[in-house]
Amino acid sequence: MQKIERRSDISAEEFAQNHLRANRPVVLGAGFTENWRSRREWVDGGHPNFARLREIYGEAVVAVARCDTPHLSDQKRTEMRMSDFLDRWQASSSSVEEKLYCKDFHLSKHAYDAYEVPAPLSDDWLDLFYSQHPELNDDYQFCYMGGDGTWTPFHRDVYWSYSWSANICGTKRWILVPPGQEPLFTDALNNTVYNLLDYDDTQFPRLHELHTLEVVQRAGEIVFVPSGWWHQVHNIGDTVSINRNWANEYNLPVVHAHLRSAIADVFHAFRDLAHLDDFPAIAQQALRANSAIDYAWFFDFLSSIAHVYLRALAAPASPSPLTRFAPFFSSPPSIVHALRCVSDSLDLLLHDDVTHTVDGLADKVARLHREVETATAARHGEKTPGEER
Repeated sequence: MQKIERRSDISAEEFAQNHLRANRPVVLGAGFTENWRSRREWVDGGHPNFARLREIYGEAVVAVARCDTPHLSDQKRTEMRMSDFLDRWQASSSSVEEKLYCKDFHLSKHAYDAYEVPAPLSDDWLDLFYSQHPELNDDYQFCYMGGDGTWTPFHRDVYWSYSWSANICGTKRWILVPPGQEPLFTDALNNTVYNLLDYDDTQFPRLHELHTLEVVQRAGEIVFVPSGWWHQVHNIGDTVSINRNWANEYNLPVVHAHLRSAIADVFHAFRDLAHLDDFPAIAQQALRANSAIDYAWFFDFLSSIAHVYLRALAAPASPSPLTRFAPFFSSPPSIVHALRCVSDSLDLLLHDDVTHTVDGLADKVARLHREVETATAARHGEKTPGEER
């Protein structure tokens, strides 16, 4: 079992080259979070400050997983007020009767600045997209809270995105699995293993061959999970973490690969309807319901991001939302590089046969592709961050 690199300091440029582009995990040291408000106010003597958490979030309604009750590939969930969850969490800390885990709590819905995104992690196009479209009322900024023994089953993240997880208090044990090993943990019925630490070796006879990486994450540290990597996480002691899913120019091909994989699953599941005239529309609806993404959404995402970068390229002195990123990510060479990556993804869509089954989508993709190609053509020959090494 291989260990994961730890860094007490790293520049945005080095992080981009060695971890975003290379798609390699890393643990960032506690210095990256030492000034966060959440680390001051949510923690009391190394344990959760239950009183302060009640004061800030007590009335919020949260999704709570029962870690001892499997449900499909996840755990059974229920909703309750945060104050009730905190009461039950405190009560169960001295027993083994209840393993409740608050998951996917949307921090941004509350007027409280819990953290600041470290510069190496700032190139977040999902956050940029949703900030440009407040009408969608969505984001991928979460908080997780749970006691000793709470855990998340083996999975990979939404859209096969990058993710980072910062421990505010407590300890987590991470088991990460690079992609490409799916046959080792997929059974004859195409089910993936639920728990790497407790499984039926007759159902998964080759799981012992799996190449894994493991790390114990301490308070204040941030774990970066590469795009498309599988992982399983266990809490040791009372634990609170802040997590984000994100995508950017470096992992667009992986997000598109997720789209292709997800639509293939839909086509297989709905194969008996393939003869219907409106099957393409049915497939896209099923794709969105099952994967929170469809081809139109992916194009809208690329289009929104592309126009932010096109405006920044055309008017570099004008105000831009790219200022939320570290200077390396918003520099002129990085803007050109990002647009070229968008162009490559649009080209993937143009050569994706499914694109041409969605009404009007291929024409939209082609127009945006021409627009981006025209804008970057004038920069032909310039070195970008992706070409310097």
